[in-house]
Amino acid sequence: MLDRDRKIIIVIFVFATILVLLLLGLILSLLFLYRKKQQGFAIELEQIKINYEKESLKTQLEIQEQTFHYISQEIHDNIGQFISLAKLHLNTLNFNDMALTRQQIGNSTDLLTKALDDLRDLSKSLSSEIIRDNGLTRAIELQITQLKKLEYPEVVYEIRGDYQYLDEQKEIFILRILQEAINNVLRHSEATRIEILLSYRDNNLSLLVRDDGKGFDKSIIGNSKTSGINNMMKRASMIEAFFFMETMPGKGTQINITVPY
Repeated sequence: MLDRDRKIIIVIFVFATILVLLLLGLILSLLFLYRKKQQGFAIELEQIKINYEKESLKTQLEIQEQTFHYISQEIHDNIGQFISLAKLHLNTLNFNDMALTRQQIGNSTDLLTKALDDLRDLSKSLSSEIIRDNGLTRAIELQITQLKKLEYPEVVYEIRGDYQYLDEQKEIFILRILQEAINNVLRHSEATRIEILLSYRDNNLSLLVRDDGKGFDKSIIGNSKTSGINNMMKRASMIEAFFFMETMPGKGTQINITVPY
């Protein structure tokens, strides 16, 4: 009887030992799998971070290139023309006719003053300091002032709701999106009217830019000819904003940007 009990105890002990070892093996396996999964997750997270940084850098370079193009175009189309006209006046001075000479010098002075004012306004519109010092609405008002200096198109601008401060980076990106939208209208749309609406409501900021231009087929978005639109979409994505565009040939274009506070 004693031997039998001893055998039962040994069997139970062996069974319990095997069970403990199996349980320990299972725990170790789970820990190993968890650790492996955690390492895989860390590698994946690092890859996502690297891809984001690459995409961010690429977007910043594209934005920089577009900004340089915008500066070049403004200097060539506006400021350069004033300086060229002033130079023409000065090159054709006739000191035998002092009345005409005084008029030409006065015209040259006016043209150079105009060029200097436009250059100063261009510098302000591209600088982020106006956002820091005065906020988004003042920066947009300066952009509208620049736009209204042109003979066309007609500009309608409206602000609804009370100004709410957003993160500085978000406000800068919103301004750049607006500048890109205006630039696209002036270069491609042949519009006679632009409507710009800035709305603060329901815990979000909404920017609407609408024109009555010739519009285009949305299926071409993504190719090299729509780099301006692509940049706007990337900027919106980088500040987690909702981007929507509606357009079709002959029906104008409407762009909506919605950013949560």
